[in-house]
Amino acid sequence: MAHGKCREGAMRPFSAGKRLALDLCTVISLFAAIEVTYFSIMRGIYDVFPYFYLVPIVFVAYSRPRWGIYSTVLIGWIYLAIVFIIGLPESRLYFLATVWFYIFVSLGILLSLYSQCYLLEGEKNCAAYYNSQAGAFSFDKETLKITDTNRKFAEMLGYEREKLIQKSLADILTDTEEREKFLAKLRDLKRVGNIEAAIRNAEGSTRWMLVSAIETESPATICTAVDITDLRIAADALSQANKKLNLLNNVTRHDVLNQLTALLGYIQLSREKSTDPQILNFIAKEEQAAESIKAQILFTRDYQNIGVHSPEWHNIAQTVSLSMATIDLHHVKVVMNLRPIEIYADPLLEKVFYNLIENSIRHAEGGTKIVITEHENEDGLDLVIEDNGNGIPEESKEKIFRREYFKNTGFGLFLSREILAITGLTIKEDGVPGKGARFVIHAPKENFRPPSDLINVSIQKE
Repeated sequence: MAHGKCREGAMRPFSAGKRLALDLCTVISLFAAIEVTYFSIMRGIYDVFPYFYLVPIVFVAYSRPRWGIYSTVLIGWIYLAIVFIIGLPESRLYFLATVWFYIFVSLGILLSLYSQCYLLEGEKNCAAYYNSQAGAFSFDKETLKITDTNRKFAEMLGYEREKLIQKSLADILTDTEEREKFLAKLRDLKRVGNIEAAIRNAEGSTRWMLVSAIETESPATICTAVDITDLRIAADALSQANKKLNLLNNVTRHDVLNQLTALLGYIQLSREKSTDPQILNFIAKEEQAAESIKAQILFTRDYQNIGVHSPEWHNIAQTVSLSMATIDLHHVKVVMNLRPIEIYADPLLEKVFYNLIENSIRHAEGGTKIVITEHENEDGLDLVIEDNGNGIPEESKEKIFRREYFKNTGFGLFLSREILAITGLTIKEDGVPGKGARFVIHAPKENFRPPSDLINVSIQKE
């Protein structure tokens, strides 16, 4: 650890060898102070020798804080005894000796109390270190040798603690490139968090862990590790299952659509061959039902793609621009007043903006302008897409996000809400009926990156 070695349930600031050395220094400095006292009094020097007693007092208060108070009182009494036994019958000398005695005792008490507080804090830190349900270990940042570990980390790797301490970082983080990246980042930032690392266990197999590390003032670097191997296996299995289901859905959907295409073709032929109004009415209803089935099948294709790929950071200005690349704006002016903010969302975020803009162009009767802005607030960030069309009636503001309200777009506002919800984003419509639609996408604070320079973009297609 940063201030020495720990053991389970207690703090041991010093190794046995270091403690013995400090005890020897205490004894030697005390005998030296006694000799200096004798030499000084015998030669009439009374002002210097008391200071020598500060050395053993500091040593004992630092190395033995629980005994510090008693040891300091004992040293004070030794000092007084020497002065009174070999000192001349001089009241001034006795008075100064008494004053120094109280100084020694007071100083020893203060140092011992401080050391005990330090000791208790160290015991708490070590208890947290050794009893943590996360693995913890430390290594020398120069030699990369593992200097300490808690039992949990040793169990995670299948080692005995004593054997694991004989290893180095290179023995458990065996990928040279990944290890160098980890150490380089640690050198630059002094601390790293939640890095996925492949750790080799005692059997030679790989365990995936989330590793965090922090450098200390001492040569030790302290790390914590959480085993995520089971989660990765489950995630990989789920991913494989999703791929197989998607493949099955794609094949089935393709076959069904082929049959629907054939069915619609035969319906068209039936219409051409019949002149009976009642039969033509039945044929029209059949065609309507087939088209409805086709729309439902196409909906499953769009919905299936949501959440297939991992969320990522999107530059909003770029994403909106890309979404408009294939839209015929029909003389509608689109103005973006956006900073280069990035939002964490599903890769289908571009489709959301495509649908909102296309929806405004298609349904905003009399609309000539679409304005896209962003506003940061206490809860996060609001992205606003508004037009100057006829707006949306109050009774339909929530209904438009339901699946049954799909009209001319295959993606629909329902799917847009589903895409945003994957990463905790929300969408609502709060425009004033008769003055235009206003869609607000809200991103929590953790889902957008700090803005930088403001950019103003005005786009108009003729």
